[in-house]
Amino acid sequence: MTTGIVYDPIYLEHRIGTHVESHSRLIAIMDLLNEKKLFENKNFKLIKPRKANLDQIKYVHEESLINEVKEVSKLAEKTGHIQSLDLDTSVSAKTYEASLYSVGGNLQGLDEILKGNIDNCFATVRPPGHHSNSYKCAGFCIFNNIAVAAEYLFREKDIKRVALIDWDCHHGNGTSDIFYNNSKSENSDVVMFNSHQDGRTLYPGSGFIDEIGDGRGKGKMINFPMPPRAADDVISIFFDEIVSPVLNEFKPEFILISAGFDTHWTDHLTGMGWTYQAPANYLKKIKTIAKKYSKNR
Repeated sequence: MTTGIVYDPIYLEHRIGTHVESHSRLIAIMDLLNEKKLFENKNFKLIKPRKANLDQIKYVHEESLINEVKEVSKLAEKTGHIQSLDLDTSVSAKTYEASLYSVGGNLQGLDEILKGNIDNCFATVRPPGHHSNSYKCAGFCIFNNIAVAAEYLFREKDIKRVALIDWDCHHGNGTSDIFYNNSKSENSDVVMFNSHQDGRTLYPGSGFIDEIGDGRGKGKMINFPMPPRAADDVISIFFDEIVSPVLNEFKPEFILISAGFDTHWTDHLTGMGWTYQAPANYLKKIKTIAKKYSKNR
């Protein structure tokens, strides 16, 4: 089984000063992968991203949002200073460009999977996206990479059923908002699983169990708010009792994951109690579903 790793130095160009969502995170990841000589292993393949086009960004975002990011990036370039979209979402001169490649990296990974060149893919991209909805960037996020990726599968690749799994410590409110009434694509179906620290104790203050979707999406927005300091066993219970039964009924053709790792007990912005093994074991369980229904995708 071959795993693709999407990466390009363009992702380092989204430079927003002293900030937790720093380009140094990707440098550390790539340094470790190179130190371990991962790309000398035939089971791993480096994937170069492409730039997403504006029509693809518009699958989930309003033109006003796209224009705002573009114009504020130009302002950052002109002034030589970092600009802000809101209190915690910053923009540099290269943010707009990096954001197009961030989405495009996800799409390139999907293409490589569908062509049979790789079996699955980890997109080491930034800026992130899961807090951005159709009309507003938020929570360090610019374009919603995973939402565009889902719509790309529906509109360009004839995929009908996609499961979204978000295990970031913060509720993926942007993605949830975009798909709250399901996809706007005809004959397509999304189910989304959000596991996160209880919104009463952490940004963005949403993702409660009564947020179940509406219209065609009713019952397909599944939130699992966890109390602070919840440990590894909690996410295994979530999979065994909720995720697995639902996906065995839904039978996804593709599984997309928003893989935030701020649930670790040492994270300074959150309050969870996971170890490194929690997301690893969760992913192993998810892969059993992928093998059963979606050709390991």
